[in-house]
Amino acid sequence: MTQPESGPKGPPAEKPDPIKGAVYMFASAISISGANGMVVHVSSTGLHAFEIAFFRQLIGAVMMTALTLRQGVRHFYTRRIKLHLLRSLLNAFALLAYFYGLSLEPLSKVVALSLTAPLFATVGAVLFLREKMTAHRWIALAVGVIGALIILRPGVQVVSLGAVLVLLSNASWACALIVIKKLTETDTAITIALWAVYFQVPIALAAALFVWQGPTLDQFWWLAAIGLAGTVAQVFLGDAFRRADATVVLPIDFTKIFYASLIGYFFFDQVPEIWIWVGAFVVFGAVFYNAWQERAARRAG
Repeated sequence: MTQPESGPKGPPAEKPDPIKGAVYMFASAISISGANGMVVHVSSTGLHAFEIAFFRQLIGAVMMTALTLRQGVRHFYTRRIKLHLLRSLLNAFALLAYFYGLSLEPLSKVVALSLTAPLFATVGAVLFLREKMTAHRWIALAVGVIGALIILRPGVQVVSLGAVLVLLSNASWACALIVIKKLTETDTAITIALWAVYFQVPIALAAALFVWQGPTLDQFWWLAAIGLAGTVAQVFLGDAFRRADATVVLPIDFTKIFYASLIGYFFFDQVPEIWIWVGAFVVFGAVFYNAWQERAARRAG
């Protein structure tokens, strides 16, 4: 569909509110941790990760449509359908790889590796948006790589397929963020989210068809819960970053590693290695340092 020239250029800026931002991030961390745990559970019952990802997107599309239609149809219009498709391809690959990684690796390890995603995004901004690779970005990237190596420990243990998939998921998501940044120049956040779920449903279905088996009634309810928790987590995440600076909400987002460890220990008999914790703290330190320096640079500018 074609958007008229007078159409919306983006959502109004949210009034800064660090307390609300922190609450939203806490809710997002809890929701996504629950969704991750449910993905691990459903995959353990025999349902392939690709099929789980498809139902996650399908349910998310239904929820997004129901919420958006209450505001009319203006958010469905866009002039940049090709960019939306590109973003959706990147996002779909990221989700499929991440869910597959969850089915193969301990939950805490997957979450720890996923903390590297902002560092991939920094590299993507430099490569594709021609942003400057400042000294603090180099430092953050180097420290982040060290943290990832501590988690993976190549040479001491085999770097598993699941770990590689999670890192590829991070890279793909980082590329998607670059496309999203371009889309925000003309489209609202709701428009971007809508077209993402609409395109990702058939993409995820295409992958799921190769491993398809009809879910049981019990599995279906778990899939519905995953879709609900995942969608809620993304909404809260967006609200958190709109309400507060990254340096406020990132420490709360880091608590996902604690929730993942607790869920893995109590429900799946997974005991996280000490190196996962050490590496996660190093990666978080790199991401937080980068966010802090970026804020200082914005204020100076």
